Amino acid sequence: MLFTVDEIHSADRIELSQLAADVQHFIRDGLPIGLIFVGLPAAVSDLLNEGVATFLRRAERIDLHAAAINEVKRSYASTFRDAGINISDDLVQIAANATGGYPFLIQLIGYQLWRQAEINSLALGETHVAQALAAATRRHEMAVIEAALSTTSDKDKDFLLAMAQDDGPVVAGDIGKRLNAKSNVVANYRARLIASGLIEAPAYGKVDFAIPGLREYLRKTRGK
Repeated sequence: MLFTVDEIHSADRIELSQLAADVQHFIRDGLPIGLIFVGLPAAVSDLLNEGVATFLRRAERIDLHAAAINEVKRSYASTFRDAGINISDDLVQIAANATGGYPFLIQLIGYQLWRQAEINSLALGETHVAQALAAATRRHEMAVIEAALSTTSDKDKDFLLAMAQDDGPVVAGDIGKRLNAKSNVVANYRARLIASGLIEAPAYGKVDFAIPGLREYLRKTRGK
């Protein structure tokens, strides 16, 4: 038997603790049972470090890295073809690009495209794909981006807003200039935000957003 708990950042910690304790008892009794927690990197780290259940600290942590866009496109194309859904190759490419290779968005955009196909006689045009992407974006912002930002400090958000001024990877030194912060302070923010899964280091001395849509969301909500 396998239990899976998704979006653990919004789950009740007391209930998670009880579930973990019960599963631990089942494991000790030699029963065939498994437990999977799924969530944002920061939420997973918090869960493992909070002492919800000691045995969870021995759990294997698996990071779902970005998938190649070409692989996403092939997966979408074959899935739609097998289901008899009519969609052009160009629109499949647009949908695949919109995922950014991000696992949650791959699932979410695929789901929204499927919904559109069901209500439009298994045919997806430009308008249908645009509606699917808009719906997926709204859900992604609420379930992932806002949840991830909810645990960041005001200073961390200032760092992210400074990053959002660029359209791609940002030199850490440039962020320091924008914030009028010393290099060691910038390094501390950088390390904390990488650990939380909000940003990544694609090249030496540079940082970029790790979550697709985060840059656009910050620009859209700046000052709110």
